[in-house]
Amino acid sequence: MPIIAVVGETKSGKTTVLEEITQGLTKKGYRVATARNIPETDFTIATKEKDTWRHAEAGAKTVLSVAPNELAIIKRVDTTKYDLNDFVKNLREDEVDVLILDGFRKLVSKDLLVPKIVTVTTAKEADEALKHFEPILLFAAPTKLNIKNSRIPKIDELKEPEKLIEIVDHRIGPIIEKRRTSKENLKIQVNEKTLQLNPFVHKFIRNVVLAMISTLKETAIKGDEDVFIEIKQTRKKLSQT
Repeated sequence: MPIIAVVGETKSGKTTVLEEITQGLTKKGYRVATARNIPETDFTIATKEKDTWRHAEAGAKTVLSVAPNELAIIKRVDTTKYDLNDFVKNLREDEVDVLILDGFRKLVSKDLLVPKIVTVTTAKEADEALKHFEPILLFAAPTKLNIKNSRIPKIDELKEPEKLIEIVDHRIGPIIEKRRTSKENLKIQVNEKTLQLNPFVHKFIRNVVLAMISTLKETAIKGDEDVFIEIKQTRKKLSQT
């Protein structure tokens, strides 16, 4: 799943850029998911004293809030050690084409698989971004701002929203099209991390597994089945004496 990160200083326009991208990609027919990094350690989406908050306070690790037009899933988990895969695995791949991150700068700063849109309001912020982020897809900045010594495109999202969407679409469009046209019929997870397989390995493992299963009694394999392999590390309990 392609991921785009919108990063920048506070009040530099991150939310505005995310809104423009989300609206533009949605109009193109892409199914967009967004994720917001909230730094406050005591934050909870469940309003205090409301029923969902009381459910969690009573000890529920997962709370579903079901309304006529909205489903919210609240999980009490420690996300401080999460990586991107931990976030992505909560999204159904048949429902989402692209994930847009709002923030998460420490998590994605040097991740070469996640292009960044950096919002800046001063030349100094742009210089600092060049030191800390890669790859940078573009700078979202006021038209009058001059960014020196950079070949990275600069877009004023308020005046050139179409150009902003064009650059993003050029980056993720081919990936999304490939995912839509190719059937992913093998998935391997090791300790809840999904492995990325090249086409040869993907085909080889799938064929071997189906061939082995087909030898079992009362098993009919047609060849178009989906294969899911999950490997988990178990911890042995120490006996007390």
